[in-house]
Amino acid sequence: MLPVEALAKFQCVCKAWKNIIRDPKFVKDHFQIQVAKGKDYLLYVPLDRTIERAFTLLCDETFDQALEFEIPSEFRDMSFIIIGSCNGVLCFTDANSFGSTVYLCNPSIRKYRTVINPMFDGVELSCQGDVDFALGFGYYEHTNDYLIIRIAILSDEEDEATSKVEVYSMVANSWKNLEVDRFPWERIELKSEAVMRDSVHWKADYRDGDEGIPVILAYRMGEEVFRQIGLPNYKADGKGLVEHIGVYKGNLAMFVFHQSDHFSWHKNCHLWVMNEYGVVSSWTKLYTVVIDAGVVTSIMFTNNDEIIFEDGECDLTVCHFERNTISYLGVEDQGYLNFVTYNGSLVMLED
Repeated sequence: MLPVEALAKFQCVCKAWKNIIRDPKFVKDHFQIQVAKGKDYLLYVPLDRTIERAFTLLCDETFDQALEFEIPSEFRDMSFIIIGSCNGVLCFTDANSFGSTVYLCNPSIRKYRTVINPMFDGVELSCQGDVDFALGFGYYEHTNDYLIIRIAILSDEEDEATSKVEVYSMVANSWKNLEVDRFPWERIELKSEAVMRDSVHWKADYRDGDEGIPVILAYRMGEEVFRQIGLPNYKADGKGLVEHIGVYKGNLAMFVFHQSDHFSWHKNCHLWVMNEYGVVSSWTKLYTVVIDAGVVTSIMFTNNDEIIFEDGECDLTVCHFERNTISYLGVEDQGYLNFVTYNGSLVMLED
């Protein structure tokens, strides 16, 4: 199967080729063949604005640089926050106006789309009180659609919170207001960290009276409903722990650690895995690893059963759980880096 870049160029050969290459079934089959080859990448881009900034691909096994995609000039002044990556499509927003405007792109074929304005304007919402946004991005295979979930939590002067939820469909190129009778969740993670089982997941707090209970909030794309999943009982692992959710070997997972804050006295970190999705009692502590330099910030789970994090010595570090090994990413420190798994595709070719 020819690579994405070559197929994109072959559209110019004739109309028949163009129609074949753009056919949704061909696009989907081509991507599945690419994935079956087992050659995945890590894509990263610095948050900070630089003239030379680009989307950089690393081999997800050796972490060697494989490729760079130039960022169009109109986006170079943006402080990128990547919300998610699905089938070669990135969803991102500007850190300086988080959630107000959202973008989609497929860097391997140089296609970019500014998503039409949400139904609820961020500026208008902020005039009603303090507003916090949370964003999610996922692919729903049943309708072959890419969805952006935007949650706006508004707090008034009396600290009463109301919520507005909108879902954008890439196929329809439109936003839909999701009617939610009761939305008892707050302190939702800015961006979703795990997409699986046709659901997009965030860390959040469930408001029970005056108490906030940490949970995982899940949006089920097919049913268009929110559900919550209880966390594992990790109290025995210590106090003041930080959680990072992701997917480990196809299961919902949580990396639990003491934030070292550049001091290395908290070395033990734990991997919890939910063996049966949605069943709280199936959470199992699979591994405890010792990280001498400690963990300051966890970044992402990879497809190779690893987690990437910044350690107490400001190095980007990779921990492989099964092998109990620590290695260094070798990426120059450029401040906050957005990392996602990536594989090239033909999605958005028709844009």
